[in-house]
Amino acid sequence: IHADGSLSVIDNGRGIPTRVKMDDKHEPKRSAAEIALTELHAGGKFNQNSYKVSGGLHGVGVSCVNALSIWLKLNVRRDGEVYEIDFSRGHVQNRPIEIVDGVEVSPMRVVGKSDKRGTKVHFLPDTEIFTQNHEFRYEILAKRLRELSFLNNGVRIRLKDERDGREDDFSGAGGVMGFVQFINANKKVLHPTAFHANGTRPAESYGGIPGTEIGVEVAMQWNDSYAEQVLCFTNNIPQRDGGTHLTGLRAAMTRVIGKYIEQNVLA
Repeated sequence: IHADGSLSVIDNGRGIPTRVKMDDKHEPKRSAAEIALTELHAGGKFNQNSYKVSGGLHGVGVSCVNALSIWLKLNVRRDGEVYEIDFSRGHVQNRPIEIVDGVEVSPMRVVGKSDKRGTKVHFLPDTEIFTQNHEFRYEILAKRLRELSFLNNGVRIRLKDERDGREDDFSGAGGVMGFVQFINANKKVLHPTAFHANGTRPAESYGGIPGTEIGVEVAMQWNDSYAEQVLCFTNNIPQRDGGTHLTGLRAAMTRVIGKYIEQNVLA
């Protein structure tokens, strides 16, 4: 979070594709990165394997951020080069035009060389639209990024606020089980080791797409408090009201524990 109220997100992934899409119906033909940031449903998650770890707004999110920003700068490090493109309220600024095989194309600017890879998105929300609540709240971002660090075991996420110098480094070791232990860190637990289980089933056995799998992971640990705390996520997206996965877990636990009590004459 920058001092001027803007926000930048930087990763070290493969980088958004930068090449011009020659099958683009737009004139001039645009880069894949420009299409991703200006067209709805042009995201890169329309693949069942991607959805295992990535939830979102189905190619709508970054396009809306772009349209609702006074300015947005996209920087991509990929294939040994650094590419840039600038937007204002969703429109490309200083668009370059070239002729390739008699066709007008609009590539991203190459501004340097780099042996690194990844994407940087830097934007300033439009205060003419967001007349209130346009400032980023550190606590909300920190809570969500901490969740993501646990849900994606092995991923390191750093949050820095240049407005007041606050900084956090989230690397939620232990995955979902580590998440439960973190929540119970300042509570009196009734058993030292958290229960943890995971498994997968072919998606087609549930009416899903053949060749894909549905995975489930659960961790539980009881403490001495009176109120329960149940957190549910699907593809990293929190479900405040639970869902069929929680209903199924409760039903299975009731059945299994009831059967154990009956077989061992504990009641």
